[in-house]
Amino acid sequence: MSQRLLENIKKQLDLMKLDEQDSNKALDLFVKNLMQANTDANPTLGLDDVEDEKKTTPQKFSTPSDFDKIVEDVINNLEGGYYHPDMLSDGRLKGSAMGDSGETMFGMDRKHGKDFAKTPAGVEFWGLIDDADARNKWKWNYKGGSLEPRLKKLVADMIKPVFDSLSKRYLSKEAQELVKNNPKLTFNFAYATWNGPGWFQKFAKKVNEAVKDGITDPEELAKVAIDARLNSGNSIIAQGGRKVSKVMDTKYV
Repeated sequence: MSQRLLENIKKQLDLMKLDEQDSNKALDLFVKNLMQANTDANPTLGLDDVEDEKKTTPQKFSTPSDFDKIVEDVINNLEGGYYHPDMLSDGRLKGSAMGDSGETMFGMDRKHGKDFAKTPAGVEFWGLIDDADARNKWKWNYKGGSLEPRLKKLVADMIKPVFDSLSKRYLSKEAQELVKNNPKLTFNFAYATWNGPGWFQKFAKKVNEAVKDGITDPEELAKVAIDARLNSGNSIIAQGGRKVSKVMDTKYV
């Protein structure tokens, strides 16, 4: 354990008005308990390495309760920043593979996602982008600067109702509960909301079939969901499946 951490613990004990003997006993007991707990959790990890591990281990979730954070993970790992078709004509972007895409931000397509754009969150979302004169001032893949946190929150506000609706429509009741209570599955189907109702339904069908066959282990169902993406017959969806799998394995327990 680092000397700095020991000194901080000692300061806290001193604040408890313990005499020196009792304070030292309490400190010794704390260190022993921490060492035992750490050994039980990871027998190969030395106590001196606890702080370093805390700094380097990726953040993981144990529950999917924070849907906004899951949406943020989708944006950060699977979706891009700002794009406008004007960028092709004014030289801001060359050789784009955006196809027929309209103005987009964090995977929200103003042209092809009109149902999202009409919601209160969507109106505010695109209103903020218009007020910033993004069409003329923002570079390709720009994340919005000071607007980024608010824009991400508004994306979550657009995605969540549709996610809930598609879940009720295409997932069996048992599958809904399993998806809702597992962050890997929530992440997969949150991203499926971006993919569209057709893809959501196809992925849901595979998970429903697995649940009906008695597979209820979330880890196994997550593999089923990834397999459905990888074997979708669509190169873009398959590519996304590899990215989804990587995020699942690195960010969620």
